[in-house]
Order: sequence, then C-alpha cells, then structure tokens
Amino acid sequence: MICIQNAKIPDTWLSTSLGYPCLKPVASWFEDFLKRLEFMKDWLANGPPLSYWISCFFFPQGFMTATLQTYARKTQTPIDTLAFRTNVLPLQIEYLNEEAKPEIGVNVHGMFMQGAKWSYEKKCLDDSDPKIAEISFPVIWLEPIEDKEYTLDKRYQCPLYKTSTRAGELSTTGHSTNFVLYIDLPIDGSQV
Repeated sequence: MICIQNAKIPDTWLSTSLGYPCLKPVASWFEDFLKRLEFMKDWLANGPPLSYWISCFFFPQGFMTATLQTYARKTQTPIDTLAFRTNVLPLQIEYLNEEAKPEIGVNVHGMFMQGAKWSYEKKCLDDSDPKIAEISFPVIWLEPIEDKEYTLDKRYQCPLYKTSTRAGELSTTGHSTNFVLYIDLPIDGSQV
C-alpha cells in the first residue's frame, strides 16, 4: 500500500516469478499491463500479428528461441546453427501492412534507442539529435539465417535490453539479466 501511495511498483510485483521488469511509476505500469493483455488477447483471437510487440513479452528470449525453432523445423536445419539477420523496415508499426509480413522470421516493434537514431534517408545508424535522449525505433524483421551466412561488415552489434537497467549478471553468459539479444545495425548507408 505504501508503494502504491508513493506511485511506485511494489517489489513483490517485480520479482521474476510474479511480474515483468519495469521502471515506470505504478499508474503507467498498470496502463502498460492492460496494453500487454490486449495485445495477447488480440493475438489469441485473430491469429499472429503483422509485428510482435517485443516489449510485451515477460521473457522475450523464449519468443526468439521459438521463432528459430519454427524455422529450424520448417527447413530441417539444426537450431544451434541459426542466428537472426536484422532487417530494419523503413516504417513505424502504425504504417505496417500485410505486404510487410515476412514468410520466415518475425517483425518486432516497441523498441527504443538511446544515444543514436535511425536515419531513414541513409538506412543506417546516425548521431542522435540534440537534446533528444530516447527515440522510438522502426519495425525490425528478424530473419533466421545459418551462422555461416552471418557477417558483421560495417554493422554495430546493438544490445537489446528489457529495460534500461543493466543490473544483474547471468553466470552462463556474463550478460545482464535484462539482455535479450544483439541487433546488428548498419553504420554505413552503403552497406544496406
């Protein structure tokens, strides 16, 4: 009750067994929670969406693994030889249509970038605008590919986190417990 009076999320709601990590005040957390339920309800009622709200998932790493498993079963490719190629689409989620639905992999949205921005003109990362700390990132198509096709030429491995907190460390990988995956983004428009 004291946490709610102080507009804070109670610690018991944020524990890994009961809730998802969130840095928002309690009113925004509750609004976000209702949006997550609506997204899941729409997915259940209407089938797979054009793009998945990646921030919606309690455990997005499981969603990524399921996406790779689906591709591995379809192509009879061992899952441990697969990775994601990042393809940034030139639009935000509100402009997505059926033509952008990939045959393989998934579109994801709901990500934000700090300290840089996406240049729609150059089709690569660019310096952030002055006095703008955080921007909404365009829709990304995560395309499953075999590791041997994977190249990082003129690309930046941008870490994707559940929240901006980098606390906690997994003993298995050394990454933050908030870490989801690296999104490889072009840093030079000539490579797109």
